[in-house]
Amino acid sequence: MALVRKPTYNITINLEDRDKNTSTLTFYVNITNTIVEIITAVENVIIPRLIDLTNAIVRGWTISTSAEEDDNVLAPEPSDVQRKGVFSFSAANGASYVIAVPSIRNDLVVDRTNVLDTSNPLVSSFVDMIVSEAVLALVRPRTYLGSDIRRLEKAVKHHRRSNKG
Repeated sequence: MALVRKPTYNITINLEDRDKNTSTLTFYVNITNTIVEIITAVENVIIPRLIDLTNAIVRGWTISTSAEEDDNVLAPEPSDVQRKGVFSFSAANGASYVIAVPSIRNDLVVDRTNVLDTSNPLVSSFVDMIVSEAVLALVRPRTYLGSDIRRLEKAVKHHRRSNKG
């Protein structure tokens, strides 16, 4: 299995008209640019020049990149993306942060329950990655408002609908 990164970042700008209809415009820039350079270009050059051309308003923008599997690898037999490990965390501002890991392994669940075994080293390593400042340092996950994620509240297995292949 080898994930191959795309050669570009995607800059997607969201626009809205008088009837609240929305549309997007996407630019692609080389991955050799830094995120700071891209943000500066979006805010100081791209959006001002776009505003000059449109009657719509800019509602927001995103920067993204992607990587895809380059081999024709099949998922193992026990995989089931509808079986999710749902991790509920609390944040410093009192908010909740939930991550649903698709196809959670059955051997990480406490026998005859739907509770994930947080004492299992694989589960605790994942939780530490989210809550510990030492693991991911500057790029550790936060809530959408930027609040620190402090502790795990609950880890359970749920069956949740997914897109069919």
